[in-house]
Amino acid sequence: MNKKLIGFMLAGFFMLSSSTNIFASSIIRESQKEMMLANGVTYKNVYTFTESGIQNVNLVYVDLDNPDIKLDLLFNKEGFHTTQKVSDMVKNDSLDPNNGDILAAINADFFSMSKPAFSLGPMVKDGKILSTPHYQINKYSTFLADKNKNVFFNYIKPDVSITDLTKNTQIPIAAINKPSKYYANIVMYTSEYYKNSPGANDTYYDLCEVVVVDDVITDIRYGQPPVAIPDNGYVLLAAGNNGLTLRDSFTVGDQLQLNSAFSLDYQNNIDLAVGGGSLILKDGELYPPTQKVSGKSQRSAIGVTYDNKLILFTTDGRLPNVIGMKEEDVANYMKSLGCKDAMLFDGGGSTELIVNDKIVNNLVGGAERRIVDSLAIKSMAQKDEFSSIQAFIDNDFGYVNDKFKLTVNTFDSDLDPLNIPIENMNFSVSGIEGTFNKNIFTPTSAGEGIIHVEYGNKDASIPVSIVGKSNTDPNLVDELGDKGINIAFLSDMNKTNTLLDNLIHAQYKEDIEKNADNLFLLSNSNTGFDQNLNKPHYNFNGSYSSQVVDNNLIVNLNSSNGGFFKSAGQWDFFRNSLNTTLDNVFIVLNSKESLKVKDEASEFKRSLHEASKNKNIYVIYRGNDFNQTVENNVRFISIPDYKDVYKDNLLNDCRYLLINIDGTDIKYTYKKVLL
Repeated sequence: MNKKLIGFMLAGFFMLSSSTNIFASSIIRESQKEMMLANGVTYKNVYTFTESGIQNVNLVYVDLDNPDIKLDLLFNKEGFHTTQKVSDMVKNDSLDPNNGDILAAINADFFSMSKPAFSLGPMVKDGKILSTPHYQINKYSTFLADKNKNVFFNYIKPDVSITDLTKNTQIPIAAINKPSKYYANIVMYTSEYYKNSPGANDTYYDLCEVVVVDDVITDIRYGQPPVAIPDNGYVLLAAGNNGLTLRDSFTVGDQLQLNSAFSLDYQNNIDLAVGGGSLILKDGELYPPTQKVSGKSQRSAIGVTYDNKLILFTTDGRLPNVIGMKEEDVANYMKSLGCKDAMLFDGGGSTELIVNDKIVNNLVGGAERRIVDSLAIKSMAQKDEFSSIQAFIDNDFGYVNDKFKLTVNTFDSDLDPLNIPIENMNFSVSGIEGTFNKNIFTPTSAGEGIIHVEYGNKDASIPVSIVGKSNTDPNLVDELGDKGINIAFLSDMNKTNTLLDNLIHAQYKEDIEKNADNLFLLSNSNTGFDQNLNKPHYNFNGSYSSQVVDNNLIVNLNSSNGGFFKSAGQWDFFRNSLNTTLDNVFIVLNSKESLKVKDEASEFKRSLHEASKNKNIYVIYRGNDFNQTVENNVRFISIPDYKDVYKDNLLNDCRYLLINIDGTDIKYTYKKVLL
């Protein structure tokens, strides 16, 4: 591997210059973050926030040529007739150190939610067939890997039969580890599905069970209690006429042979197989869906590139303001990643991707769904001594006293992962102050900082930008100077009917006429208020716009639908406004609705703070009272609607915001109108 690339990756999450965006709408924020999991295995998050909504894609790239990487099938170790969360599958498999390190795991096949549950498609683990393909030919595709990690995507025939080599006879099998209603068909159970056979009871008194160990019949049980299913064998069972067929066709000591589509089509060399949904790419071209799942939703998929890289894929969906993807969207996305062949796994609420024991996609309802099986990527490498470290932070921008979670990965000289406890790491910070509780960082001062993570003689560093907050502003004064210009800001002056209100409104206008050069109304439902006003005035109802007043930019933004992104072009307008050469920018929010999408609110704050490094930024918004918050060089000033102004003290509470601007020197006050 390129040593320069390794060093770059070990420094932490890094931003890539481009992303695969299937949407034509304006991009609000996009990022790609990449993390090495092991030599030959990389995790990537591709996040795109557009005016259409959020597209959040998680990918795991696997070098199939790496001999230390193993593909494995996970399921409930107590028997996959009972579903289980993917996190529990990973946890239980990891209890045995001989199983290797699970780097990633993704939900796999569609399944029946019946009790007992079963996989709709095939399952093969370590060469052993655990489930047969779906009975409908060419509807559900299959992912297969042979013992050399050559991978295939195909529609597998459900043909299964048992040959009695001793008698030279053959009997068809309906399914493996798929229950038969009323035990009418001949099925095979292995110990991975049930630990014990069902056995006869008062209803199914004629159940026949043929016990096979190492391909030799050891027992034929007719109308008998349950029996342990051998780990190195299976049980054939059926009731009714097929039960009699089993009883009369076999003899204890007969040698049997299992025949299946896997061995017939792939020369009996298949090590792993798992079912899914439609094949969506074949030889680099879109493949017609055979199992239609309509609408944009969360999806999971698997594909292989021309240079033999396996890609695990999930995208979020069915969440507020998250777009999701249709089948053809996933196909086009996988093709853009360089995939030659690809197929869907079970999507919707089953979609889940775990990376280094952490669920990285956003689950609908915030809870894991219990499923039948998942596909795991493991490192089977022998561990060497510690050699390198990489560290990541969940967010590189935030506020004093926020909590920031650090993730630390350690590797040996071959870049194979080491499980060094987080307690053994040394954490410190420079440029700012803060405290650490294991891998949780809490900044106690603002500024540009560097978090350092050390272990052995190696270290990793992560830049972080921390903003402080204060309700005390030296720019808030009792009296304004007489230089420069004064701009007044009012919120909604609500239409009123009482004589007192009309008199107070008249006093507002008189005071503004006397003290302000310009008036900006954040929003105004009282169309008569600003009539006959002799000073320049602007009503910021409705969509986004801007005005330049004496070399000061006044920007009006509209969040009335709960977000700027819901107005086409507004984010581009906002960013272009921040790029002005003017020194003072006043952002006016004309709606009381806040930004309801956390990511948009964070990006709004980040954009303001970046722009405030070389200009004054004021955000004036409709609130419930007069108050202010200072965040570095960004000021957030709240002014209430008229109906919310006076409650207890009429003379004191009737105020408006008056700002004095003298070049880059800005002062402001809450001007009383009745004194």
